[in-house]
This record gives sequence, C-alpha cells and structure tokens, in this order.
Amino acid sequence: MSYFRNEFIHVEKKKVTFYEVLVYVAYGYFILLGLTWFLISFLSHGGHFNYTAFSIMVIFCVQAYYQHRLTNLILGILALFFSIFMLLDVLNTFDLMAKDAVFDGLVKSLMGLSVFSIIMSIILIFSYAKLSFIDR
Repeated sequence: MSYFRNEFIHVEKKKVTFYEVLVYVAYGYFILLGLTWFLISFLSHGGHFNYTAFSIMVIFCVQAYYQHRLTNLILGILALFFSIFMLLDVLNTFDLMAKDAVFDGLVKSLMGLSVFSIIMSIILIFSYAKLSFIDR
C-alpha cells in the first residue's frame, strides 16, 4: 500500500503554458473545420464521403494526441498554404477586387475563416520553436 501512496505523492504537475493552450486551440479549430466540412458535404450531397475533410479531422486528432513538434511545423506550413489559397479563392469567387463588390455576410464570414485559419497556421508553425525549449 505504501508503494502506491508514494507514487501518487511524487507525481509532478506539469505547468501548461499559454502557448500550449494556443496550440490546442489551433488543433480544435482545424478539427472543427474538418468536421464541419465533412458534415456539410455528407448531408448536402446525399451521403457523399468527403475523404479530404475526414483526413483533416483524423490528422489533427492524432496530432493533438501525440503532440509531435516537427509534425506541428509541417502541418502549420501546409495549413498556411491552403489558408492563403482559401482566402485568394474567396477573393476570386466573389470578385472582391471589383469596384462594385458586395461584402455581404457570407463573404465576410468566409474571409474571416480564412484569416483565422492563417493565424492558427502561424501558431502551429511557431510552436515548433516555442515548444522545443520547454522541458518535458
């Protein structure tokens, strides 16, 4: 009995930094983005299985579990590229560079998602450097 009691006493509590919380927010954002994309395509296309959205969900769930730093860097760079592509696609699709462009709620929300994705990607990229100096 004393062995188990001593084991529980010597367990150290890990201090979670603010940046680690930001990284988990980024994971959650990309998981929810993939889940939303998967559900929308599944329900609106009569049960069509969206492999890309499902892959995004699975990859970020696995990364949130294992927390591999180099994978954070790689996923951050890929997510940054696709987020910029998504922002440019919104600008092109709705012709937002024209003089008579209309910024309605849909356009503002899509642009907001794109910009927020860019911010979350940058958090993942810098987590490689920031979290490498934390003792674990």
